[in-house]
Order: sequence, then structure tokens, then C-alpha cells
Amino acid sequence: MDAQIKPYTTINQQIDLLKSRGMLIDPAEAQQWLSYVGYYRLSGYWYICRTENPASTGQRTPIRDDTFQPNTDFSDIVKLYEFDRKLRTLVHDGIERVEIAGRTALAETLGAMGPLAFYQRDTFRINPRKEFDHYQLISTVTGRISRSLNSRERTSVHHNVEKYGVLLAPWVLADVLDFSDMSKTYSMLKTTEQEKIADLLGFDVSSIRRTSNQNSAYRDAHPLASVLRQLTVLRNKAAHHARIWNCSLPPVGTPILRQIPQLSSLPLPQSEKLYGALTCIAYTLEAVSPGSSWSKNVANLVQDNLADIPFLTESQMGFPNRWEQDPLWKLHTP
Repeated sequence: MDAQIKPYTTINQQIDLLKSRGMLIDPAEAQQWLSYVGYYRLSGYWYICRTENPASTGQRTPIRDDTFQPNTDFSDIVKLYEFDRKLRTLVHDGIERVEIAGRTALAETLGAMGPLAFYQRDTFRINPRKEFDHYQLISTVTGRISRSLNSRERTSVHHNVEKYGVLLAPWVLADVLDFSDMSKTYSMLKTTEQEKIADLLGFDVSSIRRTSNQNSAYRDAHPLASVLRQLTVLRNKAAHHARIWNCSLPPVGTPILRQIPQLSSLPLPQSEKLYGALTCIAYTLEAVSPGSSWSKNVANLVQDNLADIPFLTESQMGFPNRWEQDPLWKLHTP
């Protein structure tokens, strides 16, 4: 039997409910935030402050009761919400730069193969799992072209279609693909082309020693493929204002990537929390946007909030101990 849907509650009733469950709360502050951000959205941020049910002790994801842990303060929930909002802004900015660099590398690599490389089946590997085949790629590309042509703003696609026809060169097509399209296209490419693009983005691992199992996985897909897949999910979360500070992401295998000195702090055997994604963004920006302040801004934001929010910990975001001493982040921390 389905649980009964909870009844509507007013803002004042919500404040009383939070108080009754043990939250320290300033009614005026709570009135403002509950009115314009909402109880349901904020509940995702105070969830970790709810008391763990003793019956779930030791479980990876403990069950939590409705009551709050001692000294849970609504003001600290607001700080966490603001931290996450600022973090989303930085993540969106960083991934945007990775996306532009990735599109450019894709256009450069496929363009060198010929102006119609996107449309030629032998540009891509045979995918026995059929996760994303060439027919789907062309269908996606056609949809992106139509979307651009239907835009009220005149784009380079209009010019190219009018002058050259509907089959567009890689350097034009790459500009209409979104991050997910780029990621899937990359995963379809043959090893040689994957390596060329990876090299342009700083992920040259071709000379790194690999076990036989790692070699087999490498032939199937360059490690960058799983990095791009993970960043696709994170980008979508950030773009849709989802909570990211403690989110779980598609796993990225790390044994090969960790042999790049700047990525040695990635966890073994895989990375599926925010720290790994932030590290890969920071590393890519070192290659494609040297001198960028992005890493510094992220490091400062994290350090400031670790000091200011009592229940926020490094491990919740996947940050290792002494992460700020890692070569990639040490360059950008005081």
C-alpha cells in the first residue's frame, strides 16, 4: 500500500516542525529562506544532520530519523546551501571551458581525417555493446543542426547549410554538440583518435605501463572517456541546480590516471565523488587554460567552508586528508 501523501503546511507550521525536531532556528531567517528556497529543497541539505537510526549503524547509507542531531542550526544549513550554490557556479564555469576545449580537440582531430569524417562509419570503432552506434550519432547530429537552424539567432550553421549543404564539416558540427554528445562521440572513436584528443587535453597516458587487464580496458576506451561521462552528469546536475557537494557520480577507474603526477590523489580503484571530478577539471584547465584562477577559487571556497560549517567534512565530498598539499592544489592554496 502506498504511503499517504503528506498534507500541506504553512511556513510557520514548517518552522514549528523543525523546532519540535530539535533544530535551532531564528524564525525571521527561516521565514525568508523557506519562503523563497523552500522546505523541500532545503531538506536535502539538512538531511545529514538528522539523527542516525541505531538499527542502521555500520551501513554504507544509514537510515536517519526525523529528529536532528544536537546543535543543528538553521543558519548552518543556509551556509551549506550557499556553499553548494557557489560551488555549482564554479563547476559550471570549469566544465564550460573543458567542453569548449573538448569540442575544439574533436573538431581538430576529425577535421584532419576529412570534412565528412562525422558521416563516415569507418571513422568510428565497431561497438559490440551498441551503447551509442553511428546511426544514433548521425541522428543526434541532425537534431542538433535542426535545433540551430530553428534558432531565431542566425548562426554559423545557417551560413554553412546555405553555402555547402546539410552535410557539415567537423569544425562546424562540433560547435552544435552539447557535452553529452561530445562525450559519446569520443567514446565511439578508435584508439588512435581518442589518444590524439586526450593528448590535446593533457591526458597523455599512452606510454604508461599497464597490466594486461588495463591494456584490454584501454583498447576498449581511453580513461578520458569515463572522465567525460562523469563530467557530463556533473554538468547536468550543476545546470539544473541540483545538490552537488556530496553527490555520487558515475565511477571513473583510476589506476592508469593516478600515474599522471597531478592526478595521484585520485582514490583507488575508482573515483565517484566530487573531489575526483574537481581534480580532473582542475588538471584539464592546467593544460588548456594555463594561468586560470579556477583551481584557486575552488580551493579557497572549500577551505573557507570547511572552517565555517561545523558538520561539513572533507570525506563527505571525497577529499583525501591533506588534499591541499597535493601538487595540483598546492599551487593554488596559501
